[in-house]
Amino acid sequence: MSEIVPRPRQPHPEAAPRTPPMPLLRAQAADPAPASAPGEGIPMREYLAALRRHIWLVLAAVLVSTGIAAYRISKEPPRYAAAAAVQLVNPRQALAGEIGTGQTDQLPGWYTDPILSQVQVLRSRGVAEQVVDSLGLRLQAEPGFPYADLDSIRVSPAARPGDTLQLTFAPGMVRGRLGPVRAEAPYGQPLDLGVARLTFARRPAVPSARMHVIDQQSAVMWVIGSMNPAQRQMTNVLDIQFTAGDPQLAARVANGAAAAFQTVSMRSAQTESRRRRMFVEQQLRSTDSLLLIAQHQLSAFRKGVRSFSPRESFRTTEEGLTQFRLQRQALLTEKSVYDQMGQVLATDPGREGSEQIAALAASPEVASNSGILSLYNELIKYQTARDSLTTGRWSRAATNPDVQQLDSLISTNRGRRVRAVGARSAALSAQIGVLDQVMASDAASISQLPDAEAEEMRLSREVETLQRLVDDMRREQQEARVDEAVEAGQVEIVDWALVPGGPVGTGRKRRLLFALLVGLMIGGGGALVLDRLNTAIVRREDAESMLQVPVIAVIPRLGEPLKASRRLDVRRLLPGKQPEEERGLVTVSEMQSAGSQAYRKLRTHLIFSQGGQPPRTLLVTSASASEGKTTVCANLATTFAQQGLRVVLIDGDMRRPRLHGLFSQARSPGLSELLEGEAQVASVVRDTNVPNLHLIAAGRLVPHVSELLGGAAMGRLMRELNAEYDLVVVDTPPVLAAADAEILGAQADAVLVVVRAGQTERQSAHYAMQQLRAVGAQIVGAVLNDPDQKISGYGKYAYYYDYYTETTG
Repeated sequence: MSEIVPRPRQPHPEAAPRTPPMPLLRAQAADPAPASAPGEGIPMREYLAALRRHIWLVLAAVLVSTGIAAYRISKEPPRYAAAAAVQLVNPRQALAGEIGTGQTDQLPGWYTDPILSQVQVLRSRGVAEQVVDSLGLRLQAEPGFPYADLDSIRVSPAARPGDTLQLTFAPGMVRGRLGPVRAEAPYGQPLDLGVARLTFARRPAVPSARMHVIDQQSAVMWVIGSMNPAQRQMTNVLDIQFTAGDPQLAARVANGAAAAFQTVSMRSAQTESRRRRMFVEQQLRSTDSLLLIAQHQLSAFRKGVRSFSPRESFRTTEEGLTQFRLQRQALLTEKSVYDQMGQVLATDPGREGSEQIAALAASPEVASNSGILSLYNELIKYQTARDSLTTGRWSRAATNPDVQQLDSLISTNRGRRVRAVGARSAALSAQIGVLDQVMASDAASISQLPDAEAEEMRLSREVETLQRLVDDMRREQQEARVDEAVEAGQVEIVDWALVPGGPVGTGRKRRLLFALLVGLMIGGGGALVLDRLNTAIVRREDAESMLQVPVIAVIPRLGEPLKASRRLDVRRLLPGKQPEEERGLVTVSEMQSAGSQAYRKLRTHLIFSQGGQPPRTLLVTSASASEGKTTVCANLATTFAQQGLRVVLIDGDMRRPRLHGLFSQARSPGLSELLEGEAQVASVVRDTNVPNLHLIAAGRLVPHVSELLGGAAMGRLMRELNAEYDLVVVDTPPVLAAADAEILGAQADAVLVVVRAGQTERQSAHYAMQQLRAVGAQIVGAVLNDPDQKISGYGKYAYYYDYYTETTG
């Protein structure tokens, strides 16, 4: 037969009006899957999907991180911690009695914390060097050294770093070799090796031991870095904790640090008292000289002048003058101190730490000036902070920004002190000038009195004034001598360190957990970065933003069906033995699966996107090959046929046809023979195993495919098929592979673009859409083949619930 006799059109089951669901489905067709609102960021499920896509990277990062941490923890030797307790007090006042009050137990300045200041002193190089020298820590022993049998050890500064001390413990004798020097000594006697002297109380259990000489700086840094002083809460007690690889060594160094801290504190207190005594003695000698001169003048005057006629007014006025003279002398003394300090600061700015500046700062005149004292204490604070930064295990160079900032603060402080001393000296000069004016006025008022009486009264008052000053200075001298004689500082040892019974915890679980978290962070971050660097379309939002059309369906990865009620087929249990049609047509083989429901949902959206009627001609294509368009085309045509529509499926991909294999049909005769006039329509259209679904295979491969599809024969065929069938579905080659899709897209009522998540490149999809729009193709939407959207188990029920609520309202 040359023509197809038209048959009556069967009514469309879904064309009947359905008032409640229709507006809902139309709205969903326009916006099938609302994207995240702007500003909400990427949903968590997409992050999880990215992590699942790169789970190998996350697992590798976690394994590497935890493996490195576990290896380092396993290689760490055991650590032992011992702690000695000291108390910060001021016993000098108790030992010296009432006169020993020259030093207080609180450091001056409201901003200083005495406990924390003493902690910095404890961590200073001075204390560490004394510990190194007293315990001979320049000799570092290898693991297993018998510190329990070692009585004492001394190392000379001449010891060369890098030398090795080899010890052999024989019965009754210890032998040693340090470089070219060899020596032996009985136990209990010192083993003298020139630059090192060791005494072993008894024979150790090990036959031999080795020690290595290190430099002084390394030993000091090791002591400072391993020491951890901590204040007990709400007390003035410090715990000096030291950690080492040997329990005996940890206890020895902790006790040595406590003893060195006590010694340094005592020496510092004695040095401060000695500076104060020297200053008082210097002022006392000067005042004694003035007193002798005044006494000599008074004695000479009394011998030469014999008239005495005191008057009450003269006495009253002279007493006032005496008070003024006392004030003037005090001001002059104070001014001389400030002038001397200003000269020292101006001529030698780097002598703040000298004994002369320290003595001047400790003088009563300067100590009573809170401003200058605050500047001096501020300088001490900056210098202490700088010492703490430039010493210790984590010492910093002079070019460090923090060290440079402290140097700048010290320089600024020096300038402020120079200005403060100059201002105070100028103020004292002004006060002296005022007193001179008042004294001149009083002297003028008594000028009419006898000169001899006035002179005698002046000399007497001057002697009395100087005598009082001398008495006060002698009392200050005595207090300073008592303070200097007291052999005690601010540190008292409360408890000596004991040998620890076992190693301290190194936080292995915490470190492993931290390594696990770091691995998760690195792996997760890397997974997200790789996912972002992927140029393929991955998410629904990517497809919609790139194609500028709604994604009307997401086809998940096919899982197991909900029900296994159909007959068991042995072919299904054999990998690779399933029929070709059942591997692709899930709408036939697994009608209750999530994939089958997704195709039915796609069918519903296509129907209601056309006003309740399906398109007469539907073309299915993709940007590139292997994106699943043929599978989508076959399953979509099957769902329309299962709905009762008469559907004809055309395989327009003549170069790589697959539809005939899905339906187990022959490739020829087909479309190519029909368009070339070698076959009739009736002989080409074949029935399939799906009711109401007919197939036109691709036919044989011809060299001029595009010309056939764009010719008049193809137009006549489409018109004939539209008159005979309710729906014509055409499977075409990829848009970027050939011009066939563009030729057929211009003739179709609707074009459906298939995109495979994780495979379709963004630029390829965008260029394909531009080509289809250029020929006027009516693109109704896109289908996303998402291999990560596998729905099984509980997720299937949730999927069906969403589908039910969507279709029924």
